[in-house]
Amino acid sequence: MAVKIKPYTEALGAEVLNINLGRKLSDNNLSLIIDSLNKYHVLFFRDQDITSKQFINFGKNFGTLEIHPLIPTLPGNPEIIELKSLDTGPAPMAKNSEVWHSDMSYTKIPPYAGILQAKKIPESGGNTMFLNAALAYDSLSTNMKKFLAKLKAVHSIVKTITHDELLDGNALKRFNMMNEKLPPIEHPVIRTHPETGKKLIYVNEIFTSHIVGLNINESDAILQFLYRHIHNPNFQCRFIWEKNSIAFWDNQITQHYAVADYSSLRTMHRLTVDGTHSPY
Repeated sequence: MAVKIKPYTEALGAEVLNINLGRKLSDNNLSLIIDSLNKYHVLFFRDQDITSKQFINFGKNFGTLEIHPLIPTLPGNPEIIELKSLDTGPAPMAKNSEVWHSDMSYTKIPPYAGILQAKKIPESGGNTMFLNAALAYDSLSTNMKKFLAKLKAVHSIVKTITHDELLDGNALKRFNMMNEKLPPIEHPVIRTHPETGKKLIYVNEIFTSHIVGLNINESDAILQFLYRHIHNPNFQCRFIWEKNSIAFWDNQITQHYAVADYSSLRTMHRLTVDGTHSPY
C-alpha cells in the first residue's frame, strides 16, 4: 500500500500511514516526510516496533543527531535519551516538560527537530500536546506584528532552576556549571522559518527570561501576553500515545507540553536532530 498522509487537526499535525520506519526510506518517502513536516509541523507514526539502531537510522535521514551536553543518554546508543518516569508517575525533572517549550532555545542554533518513541505507556494519560507558533503569529494584529518584529529576547537554561532550588548548595553549583557551559543567548521574538519562510512567535515560558531593552515590568507584560496568546487551544493538538508510536516535530515552529496526568511507569526514547539555522 502507498504511504498516506492523514491530517490530525486543522491547527497542525498529520498521521503517516502504511510505513515501516525500520526499513530504509525510499527517496520518494523521505521527500514526502520532509514536505509533510514543513506543511503539518508534527508527524505521528503508529505501530513502529523497531530497534534502537533502526530508530537512530531513521533520525539520521534528517541531519546530524545531537548528543545532549547535560542529559545522560542510553548506554550503547548515545544519540538516544531515555525519558523514564517513576513507577508512581512523573519523575522530579519532568517539571521542565510540564510547560510549553521549544527544545534548547537557549542555544545559538537550537535543534531542527525532536523524535520521540513510546516504549512503555501508562494505562491512561501521559499525552503530549503541540502548538503551531506560526498560526499564533498569523492571528496577531498588524500593529502588534510590527511592534514585536523589532524585539529580541534572552533565552537561558538556568531559568529552569527555581529560587528554592538555588538555596541548596548543590543546585547553586549546578547553576554555575550550566551558566558557564550554556551562557544566555539572544533570539528574535519573531522568527522566520528557514524552509517555509513562515513567521512565528519565538518565546517560551521555560527558557525565555526577558525582552532586551524593556524594563522588567514591560518585558513581563509582553511575555505574559504572548504566552496567553500562543496557548490558545485553537493553535494546538493533543497526541494520545500507544506503545511503539513515534512523534516527529519541527522544533523550529512548534512548542510542546508533556501532560503529567499519570501515576505509573512511562518510558520514552528521544532523538534530537541538530539545527543548521540560527533563529536570525
